[in-house]
Amino acid sequence: MTEVLNLQDLRGLIGIDAETIYVKGHTTSSDGGGGIFMWKNEPNIINPVFTGTGIYSQDNNGTIVKATSNDTGRWIRQYNGYINVLFFGAFGFGNNYTIEIQNAINFASLNTRYNPIFKGSTVFIPNGSYRVLNIILKNGITITGESIHTTYIYSLPGNDGQYLFEIEEGPVSLNIMNLNLVGENSGRGCFWFKSKPNIPDLIDPIAHGGLWDSRISNIRIVGFKGHGIYLEGGGDGSNYMLPHQFNIFENVRIFKNSDNSNALKMTGQNGQITFLNCEFDGFIKNNKYSTGKNIQIRNEKKYQSAVISFINCTCQDADYGIHIEWAENITIDNCWFENLGVAISIHSNFADEVNDFPSKSVNILNNRFANAAGFGSLNAPNNIKIGQCVNISNSFVNVNNNYVAVSYPNDPNLNINSAFIVAYNNIKGGVSVRGNTFQVNKLGKTNGIMQIINVLNNTIDCAGSKLVFVSPSNSIIKTIRSSINAGEYLTIRAHQGSIKFNNTDNVFLTNKTLLSINNGEIVTFVKIDNIIGSNYETYQLVSIMRAST
Repeated sequence: MTEVLNLQDLRGLIGIDAETIYVKGHTTSSDGGGGIFMWKNEPNIINPVFTGTGIYSQDNNGTIVKATSNDTGRWIRQYNGYINVLFFGAFGFGNNYTIEIQNAINFASLNTRYNPIFKGSTVFIPNGSYRVLNIILKNGITITGESIHTTYIYSLPGNDGQYLFEIEEGPVSLNIMNLNLVGENSGRGCFWFKSKPNIPDLIDPIAHGGLWDSRISNIRIVGFKGHGIYLEGGGDGSNYMLPHQFNIFENVRIFKNSDNSNALKMTGQNGQITFLNCEFDGFIKNNKYSTGKNIQIRNEKKYQSAVISFINCTCQDADYGIHIEWAENITIDNCWFENLGVAISIHSNFADEVNDFPSKSVNILNNRFANAAGFGSLNAPNNIKIGQCVNISNSFVNVNNNYVAVSYPNDPNLNINSAFIVAYNNIKGGVSVRGNTFQVNKLGKTNGIMQIINVLNNTIDCAGSKLVFVSPSNSIIKTIRSSINAGEYLTIRAHQGSIKFNNTDNVFLTNKTLLSINNGEIVTFVKIDNIIGSNYETYQLVSIMRAST
């Protein structure tokens, strides 16, 4: 078999069909980029296809090599398994390998097309250091490093607001694993998954896009001043086919490096996404924890994020942990929150004064809060001191089976003004709380779980609250409105005066026509399936607690 030193020497040779040549290295002998090449002249290699060239015709300096003086064929690398970036000259010595790694990804992408000549869509990055400016991730590929501890990709300097990794147009499905990504204090972000529409055609006239059916695992992200991961879903009202969905992020550890960025940011359409055993951290510098939010889930367009799970994750070292604005079906289960001013905040999209949509079915379950309300007993004088583990506004939230602790429960630095739960302006929402435990009882302080409401047009609107204080009114309550379910109980307390109920509309007092309770007295109703008139809900009186005479 003929031998040549490198790919440049190979370009000087013209082969015959199926002839093979051994190349000692990509650039130098034994640099890992060598291998066996075969001369091929299939139609997709040399004949015009699609835009005028064969899809495998371009010399990519790794797996396809064009002879300098001949265009009748190409030297094609023979390989099995992964597409190694060494094939393309990315040797891991700390140099700029943007072009080399992108060439490997582009070749892997060609192999995902219908009936490709070559096989393999996995790009392998061995142990080493690789500097990169910007990489476009393609549909159908896998990128794997050798180890999260030994395969390093460093961001080259770039403009603020740019990202190390982006995705191409259209629906993109990919796998990325085993990489240590270092921003080196760059103003850029790491991953920008922006849902970009593809070009519609006659078969499908609707543009599609987004990250689909993907898995990102064993990734460490550190040193970026931009967002660590930004999932920017579509959905501006003109096209609802631009979601990110059916994605899993596992063992992804993000350490944000700026007060103005998020470790994780999600906007627009995001659904069916799971974060498993991930870490979203801020930092502490000069006795000050990072400000801003480690995780931000916010609606900015017509369609909000929904069906997102954080399982066994960690969030720590910042003024704000997770901040949610108008999202639905968010589950935070068995996670660790530590060294935070406000651990979790849930709101409606209150920036939109016309359409104030509440967050719904947010479930905060089985978590551990350690110094996560006003930094607990830690000394954080330059950060939030009046904090909460859970802060709620105009939202429906379940807070069950969590545990709250501080480092020094008897320390005078413990901020007694902080609380476990604070709900305010929660007129449209409701908070269900059950089974939470505390290292010491004073950590269980809550405020706003019950709401004070007024009677309007003989009606009280209790939203999702199960305990309400009703202010006195000259009118009689004939209608109760709430979003609790049949079989659930609603407790009503007369607040600063007497209130009256009438056995009419959807209020059922059994044998009573009129019921009056005085200040401080309590009645309880159970919501049952409709039995009165055409109303879809009926509230049956089940108990009265009178003041002692």
